[in-house]
Amino acid sequence: AALAYIRANRLNHNVIEGPNDRLGLMASGKAFNDTRQALIDLGLDDAACRQLGVRLHKVGVVWPLEAQLTREFATGLQEILVIEEKRQVIEYQLKEELYNWRPDVRPNVVGKFDEGEVHAAEGYSGGEWSMPNPTAHTLLRANADLNPALIARAIAQRLKKTGLLERAGADMRARIDAQLAILEAKERSMDVLRVGGAGGAVQGADRQPWFCSGCPHNTSTVVPEGSRAMGGIGCHFMATWMDRSTIGFTQMGGEGVPWVGQQPFTTDQHIFANLGDGTYFHSGLLAIRQSIAAGVNITYKILYNDAVAMTGGQQVGERPEGHSVLQIAQSLQAEGATRVVIVTDEPEKYEGVKVAGDPQVKHRDLLDDIQREFREIKGTTAIIYDQTCATEKRRRRKRGTAVDPAKRVVINELVCEGCGDC
Repeated sequence: AALAYIRANRLNHNVIEGPNDRLGLMASGKAFNDTRQALIDLGLDDAACRQLGVRLHKVGVVWPLEAQLTREFATGLQEILVIEEKRQVIEYQLKEELYNWRPDVRPNVVGKFDEGEVHAAEGYSGGEWSMPNPTAHTLLRANADLNPALIARAIAQRLKKTGLLERAGADMRARIDAQLAILEAKERSMDVLRVGGAGGAVQGADRQPWFCSGCPHNTSTVVPEGSRAMGGIGCHFMATWMDRSTIGFTQMGGEGVPWVGQQPFTTDQHIFANLGDGTYFHSGLLAIRQSIAAGVNITYKILYNDAVAMTGGQQVGERPEGHSVLQIAQSLQAEGATRVVIVTDEPEKYEGVKVAGDPQVKHRDLLDDIQREFREIKGTTAIIYDQTCATEKRRRRKRGTAVDPAKRVVINELVCEGCGDC
């Protein structure tokens, strides 16, 4: 039924076509828009494409690739260039569809890789895995996004390879070469400043991603001198490339669990593990449960920033009131955590609040002292760091759902240490 719908509504269709087409371009979504821009950048409007013999096919449904419309597109072509982001979803389906065509009518298909010089000389293309070094023959990269400049170069290369540009005449060749030169000049002007040195080129204008200004993770992911922490899923993973003695990576729900296998084989007696509140609710409690069952010495820092910040600021938990700090504290006590403490920038909001186990509530200024104390405790402990995500706080203030304080902080650049905690 889905395939019939695709056929009836021609969701996959030719945007540019002519009677003498020999090179087909097949693209979808953003890659299709980039392809249209690439053709413009090469100076090729619809009329010029028809003159050259270029057919452009827009794929509205990438999977499953409808066979009848695909055959109509491929008929009469010498070669098809598949332009798509990431891995070869369309390209592999197209090759399967064309596999049993007669050699005299079956077009060559390229996409992420060209055919390679050896294969071209021998008159065949075996694909990515038949090459000793596939990356040397990359045509359209799979490890990063595509852009019009990359696509324009790939189209120009295939026009030359198929002989279409040669047959189009000197004027067309000169036009495309001139446009390619303009594109390359633009790319060079946008290149990161590089300064040559004894050790090779050094990037002079590179900027490492960092926490937002006011982000709770600026403070919560710091560990005492002599300790180390394990990274987890979330914005706080960026601590692994900061000077915070934070290492490792694991799947969601596996935070800190590698320490269960590591501790018997190391002289380290304790480790911290960062765990976001969204991950805790998803499956992180299982990691804590495993550490408790294994009896390892570990302190989980549950970074409660009141929102699943990395994916859009959604509420933590499924209930209307969300999943609160007190609920997490109660769950950890019930699981058998040795000690649980709540660290917050607003300890006054917990005054008079009672919860089973009566966990201590401390101001975040005491975080270093608390961590030094907890790393000496045997078993699994937990610090729940309660501070709202700065980005989410700004959103709520703009929407009028949070108080916009009248008090403002003015930063003196001469004394600012760049911690970002403000």
